[in-house]
Parts: sequence; C-alpha cells; structure tokens
Amino acid sequence: MVSDHHHNLIQQLSELMDSVWRYDKYYKQDAKNCKDCQDLWERLHQRHQEDIDLLKHHIAEHVEAGDW
Repeated sequence: MVSDHHHNLIQQLSELMDSVWRYDKYYKQDAKNCKDCQDLWERLHQRHQEDIDLLKHHIAEHVEAGDW
C-alpha cells in the first residue's frame, strides 16, 4: 500500500507531466496566432518541466533510502 504522502508525490508528478504534454500537443499550436500566448505556454512548460525534474529527483531519493 502506498502512503498518502507518496501518492501525493506521484499524483503531482503525473499532473505536471500531463500539463507539459498538453502544452506541446495542443496549446502552443492553438495559440499560433498570438505570440504572447505562445510565450506564456512556453514559460509554463519550462517552469513545469523544472518542477517535474525536482519531483523525480525527490522521489528517487525516497526510493534509494528505502523509504518507499
């Protein structure tokens, strides 16, 4: 059984990864006529990718410590 704490880490990782996928797959293309919107989606993509990397690292630390 996964603890609520670990579930929350995985759930947030999943949510962010889904968002990044949607930015690339749909949002940037849908905003092709608005440079400001394209820039916004790109900034959010970068920000969320940094958060994804942080969560992956943190989860890996838990796994390596045997705390999973």
